[in-house]
Order: sequence, then structure tokens, then C-alpha cells
Amino acid sequence: MSNCGCNKRIRSNAISNGTFNQECVDVCVSPQCGDPAFLTVLTPVVYDELGINICRTFPLTAGVVADFPTAVYASAEVIDITYTVNPVAGEGVTIAPIAGRANCYEIDLSDLSVTFAIRLYDCCNRLLTTFTETGIIYLPPATTDEGYDPDTNPTTVSMEIFAPYGVVYTDGAIATPALNFIGFSTTNSQLEQGLNMMAIPKVLDFDIVAGTITIGLTLIVKSVYFTQYQIPHNGKAIVTKGNIYSDEDSLCMEFVHGSLLDRNIKPLESCNPLDNKEDCIDVDPTPCQCLDTFLENSEN
Repeated sequence: MSNCGCNKRIRSNAISNGTFNQECVDVCVSPQCGDPAFLTVLTPVVYDELGINICRTFPLTAGVVADFPTAVYASAEVIDITYTVNPVAGEGVTIAPIAGRANCYEIDLSDLSVTFAIRLYDCCNRLLTTFTETGIIYLPPATTDEGYDPDTNPTTVSMEIFAPYGVVYTDGAIATPALNFIGFSTTNSQLEQGLNMMAIPKVLDFDIVAGTITIGLTLIVKSVYFTQYQIPHNGKAIVTKGNIYSDEDSLCMEFVHGSLLDRNIKPLESCNPLDNKEDCIDVDPTPCQCLDTFLENSEN
């Protein structure tokens, strides 16, 4: 057995194979030219998903309806849903693997506290106000709680989800598996690997006299994992550009009139700003003088 303690160096595919599998090209010193035929993407893939509909009626914040007596219509948006994941006590949200079925998990949803952004409109569909309603409990933990209904808003809903690569654990603690909510706050708008839940609301009734609103929720739970794929390169997407310009003729004005910037496939080629060739065999419209100037100065 060798006693050599030297480090072994391995190279990536791009370095080993060069540009477009041309082994004679060293991509570390020769920037890639043109676009590859295929791109590798790492993308979140939905392996399984399941949705339910629940519904309840609740009173609006005192004074809101009185302040806007001409309100006729309403719309709602779910900003956030808070819940406690507690597999020991069996309250709130519980997540556990199904015995004898290693690739699937049972998810019990209960005691979901929803925060809504609600908008009120008059008969001409003009927006009157936007306000929040917080702490609206869906799937209440007890049958005596406000809003409970055995058919439309029960205490618990159990789901079975195919999650072959497991779940994410809060801070790495296996006692607290995580269910990520995707909402409309800066703190919850991100998709994460593992189990994710999203909510879609619909206003079913708005009673201006009683000061109540009925909102149905579609809750969707997804098992999501990041997976690598290779896709054909059909060209870069072009972003629509708006112009802010006058009749002034200058380099800055030419830039403002021009296309939006995009990251170039040749990030280290900084000599010739007019070199926009897309093929390696194209000749530079204005030959680069940087290297020649450097060599002349070195000889002198």
C-alpha cells in the first residue's frame, strides 16, 4: 500500500473536456465562445401533491364596515399561515412516516392561524381600503371552537403524501420535521426542499349588514426535491425594455437606447467591447490591441 501523502486533484467535466468537448481547449484560460447545445439546470420538482378545500365565516374587524358603508365587494389574499409542528402532543401539525410504508408520510393539519389581506370595493369596483385580518383559525383544535363545522371546517384533516427522499428537519432536529408555508410575506415567500404548503383563498360571501365574510381556502401540500436535468438550449430569453431617451447623441445615450445587459458566456474577455461574435470562427470586427500593446511595452 502506498504511503504517499500527496493531495490528489480531480477536474470538472468542463476543464477535462474543454469547450464543447474539445480537449485541446483549456477553458481556464480560453473563455467559452458561443452557446452550448444543452444546459444543466437544478430545479425543484414536485414528486407528489394533495389538496383540500375548507371554509368558514368570521366577523370583520370592528369599525371597518362602518368606515366604508359603500362597500359591496371584497377580495382576499393569504399573507401567512402559522402553526406548530408537534408530533409528540398530537396538536397542531404532525408529520410522521407511515409504518411499513417507508416512502410515504402522514400529515395531520389542525389549528391553522391565517392572516388575510382583505380589500373592499364599491359598486363600481373602486378600491376603498385594504386591511389585514389576523388569527383566523381554520381546522380548529376543538369542536367547541368558533368556526368549527364537521363538514366544511373540521378539527383535523389527515393526508398521505409520497415523499421518497424524506422531509426537512427544523434546525436538523429529527423530532421536529418541517412543513414550509409559501405565502406573500418577505419571510415566507420561498419554496424549500421537502414538504411545502400553499393556500388559495376565495371570498364566497360578504355581508355588509352583519359585518361578516366567508372565505374558502384551498390548501395544497407538495413534496418537492431539487433535481438536476439537462435541457436543450434554444436561445436566451429577451427581456422587454422600456426607453428613457432624448435626441442627445452620446455614448451614454447610445447605451440607454441599446439592449439590456446580460451576463456574457465569456466573462473574462475584457479587451474588445465591440467583440460581439457568437461563433468561434468569426473574425473580430475591431481586432483586439491589448496583447500587442503589452508585448511592445515589455520589449521596450
